[in-house]
Amino acid sequence: MEREVVNIAICDDDYKVQFLIEDGVTRMFDEYGKKAIIECFDTGDDLCESYKKERFDLIFLDIEFKGKSGVEVGRYIRDIIKDEVVQIAYISGNTSYAMELFESRPINFLKKPISESDLKRVVNKFLIINEQKKDVLRIKIGREIYSIPFSDIVYMTSRGRKITLYGVRNKYEFYDTLDAVYKRIKFYRFLFVHKSYIVNYNYIKKISYNNVVLINNDEIPISQSRRAIIRKQLMNIEREGYNE
Repeated sequence: MEREVVNIAICDDDYKVQFLIEDGVTRMFDEYGKKAIIECFDTGDDLCESYKKERFDLIFLDIEFKGKSGVEVGRYIRDIIKDEVVQIAYISGNTSYAMELFESRPINFLKKPISESDLKRVVNKFLIINEQKKDVLRIKIGREIYSIPFSDIVYMTSRGRKITLYGVRNKYEFYDTLDAVYKRIKFYRFLFVHKSYIVNYNYIKKISYNNVVLINNDEIPISQSRRAIIRKQLMNIEREGYNE
């Protein structure tokens, strides 16, 4: 059987870091039976130029560059290219960028020097997220059955038994309960933030104590009764790549 191919970019001006990541990631993907095609870039400008012609599934992106910084490259990919699918793992020796990076929704942040366990954590989380592209939520609208990829669902809201699903491109309305839907999707990085709202963690732009802001700038409240479990789920997602 032909192995799944994953396109990866490594953008760092330190060749030793490039070699370390390329060697480790190639070996890990091979162990999982997948093929990694890796392209290396020395500057953020070079990566942005390449992005006009090709897309990647996973990017390891240094922050400090001459020219475009890694933060600016992340904004370019999300806001100008409008690529919400690629997963970005930032790299730096400085940990003070956390708030700036959150808007680009990174998969992880790697602090130099990078260890084998750091790389494995990113690869494992990427593979979990990548499974969303294959799994679908089946909903019934009238007499038709629709299959919506988990990766296309931004959030869902309900009024009574009527659910509105907001996707990346389309909106769907169907009859069910959020409780029943959540049981089918809860292990795929979805958060039941309010009795009337389920959101996809991958499309959160900003999160605070009271609400989340999604990539389309819709603000979704976090109910007081769910704040503790949401904090626990967020910690699990960041640490292990899944929510309980």
